[in-house]
Formats: sequence, structure tokens, C-alpha cells
Amino acid sequence: MSSRILIVEDEVVVAMYIETLLVTFGYEVAGIVTNGKDAIDAVKNNGIALILMDINIEGDIDGIETVKRIKEFSDVPVIYVSAYIDKETIDRAAETKPASYLSKPFKNKDLKDIIDSILR
Repeated sequence: MSSRILIVEDEVVVAMYIETLLVTFGYEVAGIVTNGKDAIDAVKNNGIALILMDINIEGDIDGIETVKRIKEFSDVPVIYVSAYIDKETIDRAAETKPASYLSKPFKNKDLKDIIDSILR
């Protein structure tokens, strides 16, 4: 299985930090996008193995709605990486059957362990 990971994150510093971690872990970053439309396009066109999805992103749809739309045509696993850990948000996210949910701030080892368990 390919190890191409898509980062969906609208905070540039956070996205660059996650990208650096993924490269250190030995994974290929397929791209960084900041909104749902670009995330959907990337999954359609780039052979993505995993999505790291923030919930609060730019654009008309949030990360959860983006995942719902992606699930209509792809079974790519999704890890939500978000500071939103309230019950309502977690319940909405759970409806999309994510591979995992990681709250910000996260420990680097936790991110690596979750990704490894999904992709290796």
C-alpha cells in the first residue's frame, strides 16, 4: 500500500509541522490543502493512502462534511486531528467512521503509532 498522506489543515505552521513529522516517520506527503474542495480533488486525483483531517478548515464545508463527501467515492482512511473535542463534534465525526481521532495538541509518538497501525 502506498504511504501517501494528505494533510488537510488551514493553519500553515501546524501543517508544516505535521509534514515534517510525517517525512521523519518515513511517509510521503501527497500534499497540504486548506479546504474541503481541494481535499476532495486531491483524493480523486492523487492516490491518497490516508487523510489527516482538521475539522475547522477554510471554505464552505468543514472537515467532517468533507469526509462525508469523500466517503461517497473512496474508502481512504481518515484520522481527524482537531482541537475540537466536544461531544457534539465527536459524535458528528464518528458518523463518518474515521480510522482514528487525535486531539490537538498531540504527542508525536501518538501520531506515529496511529498512522503506523493504519498503514503498516
